[in-house]
Parts: sequence; structure tokens; C-alpha cells
Amino acid sequence: MYLSKTHSLALLIAVARASRFLNHPSRVLRRNPPTPSAYPLGDACGHEWQYLNFNPDDDTDEAHLRTLHDIICGDEMRAISSYGQFSAQDVLAPYKRYFPESDEEDDFQTHVKDVLGLIAGMSDTDGAIGSIVGTFVVDNLDFGANDGDGTNCAEEGTLAYTLTDQLDKREKIHFCDPSWTRGSAGDVDCASLDPYPSTKMDSFSRIALHEMMHYSSVGPQTSLKEQIVDVKNEDLQPAYDPPRVHGLLDPAQDDNPAPTEINADSYAWMSLDAWISRKCSKDAEGNDWASFFTQNPPPYEHED
Repeated sequence: MYLSKTHSLALLIAVARASRFLNHPSRVLRRNPPTPSAYPLGDACGHEWQYLNFNPDDDTDEAHLRTLHDIICGDEMRAISSYGQFSAQDVLAPYKRYFPESDEEDDFQTHVKDVLGLIAGMSDTDGAIGSIVGTFVVDNLDFGANDGDGTNCAEEGTLAYTLTDQLDKREKIHFCDPSWTRGSAGDVDCASLDPYPSTKMDSFSRIALHEMMHYSSVGPQTSLKEQIVDVKNEDLQPAYDPPRVHGLLDPAQDDNPAPTEINADSYAWMSLDAWISRKCSKDAEGNDWASFFTQNPPPYEHED
């Protein structure tokens, strides 16, 4: 694998696996923790993820359950991960914005394609998302607050996190309150977008895909054979959002392509970039949709 000209790969890998935003939950202490269940508001679809600590009779919990159900069973997650997979397979513009092309040392394209294919599932599964998703658990409680050293929603900038709960020993995803303000990728207003990928097109499904990447059953179980984490840019800030994700790869910025394949947001934004490009393109012939964005994200702002 490549190594940065100025940093080792180890220096660039973040210890915590989390996304950004702010919330202030109370500490939750539990005894005899419950077990995950199928979708409690109706019939679950094929390979739908599991739910824990949601109250279907609570209006807020009900709305969150429907959001979680819809992005899996309404095909948004499968569409986003599939177009990311296609972009990697054919080395299209969205892929090249966030990942390097394969070389003699590392088959980046195959690794990215395999990881996203695990989420998207096979074409012969009658429209169901990948079976691995059915093993994921979404916990409505901010369980990270029970681990003194763990990530939780009280940390400024945390949108969601994926951790192994120290109480029930399950690996789970928790979405912090601000993540629920993100809309559907299908509702993105194409006319309002910049000529480059930006957070204007962000969606709840992008956050969810980011967290799926962190599961220990994803990266290590594919040709990548590594845990997908949150990598840091040259200024030691997490490589989140299009400018920083692109900046990892960009020769004029970090010029450090190797860790892109283990950075969760690289997969999430590349896949969303590909899907929004397909959705918004006026010319969908062949792979022409991939050129919807005519520019790369602007350079990220270094923090002192």
C-alpha cells in the first residue's frame, strides 16, 4: 500500500469511529438488557436491520422507526450503495474524486466494489439489500454514554456512532438527535446544488451508510481485509464531508491515497455522489450521468 509522504498510515487513523454533531443525552444505566427485534410497526422487508429500545407508542420513536425502515425497504440504501459499487467497478468520476485507481500494490477498485457490494446485495435477491444488513442493530439508547472512554452523543459534532456496547456486548449503531434532521436523498433539489459535491446533498442514508462501514463484519470480511475507521487529514482533523474526503486523495492537498479505502466517509460520500449524479443528470445514457458534477470539491480549510 501507499504511505503518505509526510505521515504514516497509523498516524492518520482515528481511534474513535463516529460522525459529527451535538447532543446532550442523560446517562443511561441498564440491567438485563433487552434483545433486538424485527421492525415493530409492520412487516419487515428482506434483510432489514434490527431494532432495540424503541417505543412504538411514542410519536418520536415511531417517526424514527419509519425513517430507518424506509431507507432499507424503500431501496434508497440499496440504490446509493449500488451506484457507488458501479462507480468503483467502471472507475467513473465519482469514484475518482475519493479513491485512487488500482496499481501493482493495491487493488483499490476491487476493495471498494466488494465493500459496497456487501451492503447492496446481489442482483438476484429480488430487490433485497445485502444479507449483512440484517445482522446490524440500531439501538435507540445512547449506549456509548455507559462507557467512560466510548463515543456518545454528548461529544460535540457527533451525528452517530457504531460501537460494541460494554453492557450487552453487541456491536450496534446509534443515531444522535441531529442526524434525524437529514432528509431523503430522493428529495434533494438538483437545481440547488453546486457544480461540485457538497453537504447540500447530504441525507440520512449517507450517515447510515457511513455507520454501516464501521461494522467489524464489513471491511475485514471482504477483499479489503481491514477495519474501516475514520481517517484524519494532514491537519489531524477527521476526514468528514466532501472537501476533506477529496483532500485525502488530492495531490495538491494531503496526497495520501492509501487510507481512503479504510475511511468510512469516503465510501459514504462517493456513493451519495454517484446516486445524486444519476438522479440529477439530464443525460442518463450509459455512464454519462457520472459527469453531472463538473468540479471536484474545493480544498478543505486547515485547522491550526
